[in-house]
Amino acid sequence: MKIPVITGPTAVGKSEFAVEFAKRVNGEIVSVDSMQIYKYMDVGTSKVSQKIRSEIPHYMVDVADPDEEFNVKKFREMALQAVEKIISNGKKPILVGGSGLYVETIKYGIFDGPPKNEAIRESLYRVERESPGSLRKVLELVDPVAFSKFEPNDLVRIVRALEVYLLTGNPISSLWAKRKEDERFVLFVLYRDRNELYERINKRVDEMFKNGLLEEVSRLLDMGFSPDLPSMQSIGYKEVVKYHKGQSNLKDCIEEVKKVTRHYAKRQLTWFKKYKDAIWLDLSNDKEILFRKMFKTLKWGA
Repeated sequence: MKIPVITGPTAVGKSEFAVEFAKRVNGEIVSVDSMQIYKYMDVGTSKVSQKIRSEIPHYMVDVADPDEEFNVKKFREMALQAVEKIISNGKKPILVGGSGLYVETIKYGIFDGPPKNEAIRESLYRVERESPGSLRKVLELVDPVAFSKFEPNDLVRIVRALEVYLLTGNPISSLWAKRKEDERFVLFVLYRDRNELYERINKRVDEMFKNGLLEEVSRLLDMGFSPDLPSMQSIGYKEVVKYHKGQSNLKDCIEEVKKVTRHYAKRQLTWFKKYKDAIWLDLSNDKEILFRKMFKTLKWGA
């Protein structure tokens, strides 16, 4: 069975598109989003409503606490288990999300790297605490390929890449080539005109603040979750933490979230362009045309 992975930049309309597709094919959804795995982080991660989730089951949502260590290996194991469960229930699995590294892990597998070394990790984190941003500069020198793929604030994966380099003498990107592709999965990349996409991003950010992003971050801090956690360093949360600390006013905070989100969308598109076998779907077209194209590719029948 061919299985779709619906991806694309943030705010392009992946969730809405996937839910409508799932309703047509008796499908259930597996989230491929590195932030929607976290409990209590709903507004800033744009999770679909509980009403929609009651109609179309969603897996890999709310499966970890914000301070829980969660890596791509764990994600892949859980996501593939969800896929098998959906198939065994006689439904069709539909994977949806824009986290490039998670998408790549599903499609192309993971490499067999060395186990973690706490001493090395602590040393690297200490260097970063003493000189913020320094590890990313080192990564650019020793592994420019990995450097180009990781988000600037993704300290967990930056540390892992440097850890692998120190333990093996090889850049982590050289190990990626040894992965085995899972040919069941077909990548569909949703896209829109850039100006339209940026307008949607700006509107979504405004809605996040209207729907309680400030309050959500405040609750997380009150619950004892450190602002230094990787989950709290993600887009939206990091900027609002600064606002709560009095380091920016509300207007500047909102504009900063919009700006970094637009930059993130641009990086996502660059990431997805490297997949030569991906099928690109222009959402300015009629959805019926796009669905038929998916049916034909997957050989599911209309």
